[in-house]
Amino acid sequence: MPGVYVIRDSSDRIIYVGKAKNLRKRVESYFRNDLNPKTRSMVSNARFFSFITAGHEDQALVLESNFIKCYKPHYNIQLIDGKSYPLIELTGEAFSILRKTRRVTTARNRYFGPYPKSGLLNLGLDSLRRAFPVRTCHRRIDPAKPTKPCLDFDLGLCLAPCGNRCSQDEYAEVVQNLSAFLNGKMRTLLRQLENSMDQASRSQQYERAVRYRDSCLALKGLFERYAVFAPRVRDMDVFAFHQQGNLVAVVRQALREGRLIASTEFIYDLKGKGTLDPVMRADLIIDFYDRFHVAAPARIAVDAVGAEATIVRERLREALGAAISLASPRSTETSRLLRFATENAEQKLIASTRASDIPAQLSVLKAVLDLERMPVRIEGYDVSNISGKDATVSMVVFVAGKPAKDQYRLFNMHSLDTPNDPAMLAEALARRFARWSDITFGDPANLLLIDGGLSQLGAVCAVRDNAGVNVPVVGIAKKEELLYREGTLEPVRLSHDSGALLLLMAVRDEAHRFGKREFHKRHERPLKHR
Repeated sequence: MPGVYVIRDSSDRIIYVGKAKNLRKRVESYFRNDLNPKTRSMVSNARFFSFITAGHEDQALVLESNFIKCYKPHYNIQLIDGKSYPLIELTGEAFSILRKTRRVTTARNRYFGPYPKSGLLNLGLDSLRRAFPVRTCHRRIDPAKPTKPCLDFDLGLCLAPCGNRCSQDEYAEVVQNLSAFLNGKMRTLLRQLENSMDQASRSQQYERAVRYRDSCLALKGLFERYAVFAPRVRDMDVFAFHQQGNLVAVVRQALREGRLIASTEFIYDLKGKGTLDPVMRADLIIDFYDRFHVAAPARIAVDAVGAEATIVRERLREALGAAISLASPRSTETSRLLRFATENAEQKLIASTRASDIPAQLSVLKAVLDLERMPVRIEGYDVSNISGKDATVSMVVFVAGKPAKDQYRLFNMHSLDTPNDPAMLAEALARRFARWSDITFGDPANLLLIDGGLSQLGAVCAVRDNAGVNVPVVGIAKKEELLYREGTLEPVRLSHDSGALLLLMAVRDEAHRFGKREFHKRHERPLKHR
């Protein structure tokens, strides 16, 4: 009987929620002698088991997800990167609807993906509808009461079942072809469409032949977007992992007919469960297919051999089906694919750490720049002008590593009309220092970041000292991203992988972007009236 089981500790707190195809077998497995350290630790804290049976495995999945979100059990691995990846959904009704979604709602519908970039997916959906004119509207379809087709029918984006312009069988054929394409059956589908086009033409079904021809042309355009990644590989999902402390990055790359059709990255918090053992790797793979409700291919590649590979394979077969096999990581092609995916996992974790560990980045800046206080509030300044004309200095504010856009300011230059970045920065900062305690500017900054080197730094420090303001100033030079401090000619060099340097670069780039945007806004107005 499928369902969900809940484990509680002696204080009646929920410490783990799991789902199973067979509740009895799964719970019995917790009382074996060969438990891994993570499971042994959980069982030692368990005092009560409770069960909720479900009529279907998909209902158990929804229950498990809801329980985990509600109670956040200590022993459940949690996805922490905060992304809600978009999926393509085909509804399960007679005339299926094609749409983008971020939630798995019912087992009746089919899901494809996930896709890492929503904007590209929107473009892809437009192209898909030209190849496979499936409806996206929610009109009620009644063959006895046809309605007038909408503009999508005239544009060739829908077969208009609402207006009885196609039969249910014709529509189902298009939906089946779309499903095959999204599953990666590109070459096979292209051959089928070409054959169908020839048959329709020979049968003098010319409208149908034109539809097949248009689908072929659109499909070829879509097909060419996917580069040949592994010519000798048919259908396989590659999973790679990279762990750093409690965090582990998981990368899944889907190859279909030798082409990479999807690559998705996730960050999980292991919550102190130790190293990433084979059981945990298998569970993370299973979580991916459960979370997005997409079909698993017959072959999965994981960097595991010998006894570890056996553990992963048996756990995947239990959860995903007996047909699952593991590709050998010793083969040249699989080894290359795993290495590529692992590099992606490493970069994902590095990027995530940079983005999330703001306190560590601020601590590094405090140390390397010899600051008295943590630079929680950073103000960045940049000059925008065309040959000195209509120059402005932009001011952006970052608080705890995040932009505070409501506190951005723009300083118009009044005394200069020739290019002179140090003098322009000095004029703007003199006005800023004159209102240093003005609450309309927010709290005083802990650090000023100037786009430039020693000359810009010297000019700003001079007006700061004249104003009697006590705040450290640092210049950042674009070419090598060197940091210049007052009182020394020797710049600070940070690794380009340093999260602290990347934070300062983000402040500098935001000041440049804001200044350019406002500068161009002002110069668009007179052009419109010429």
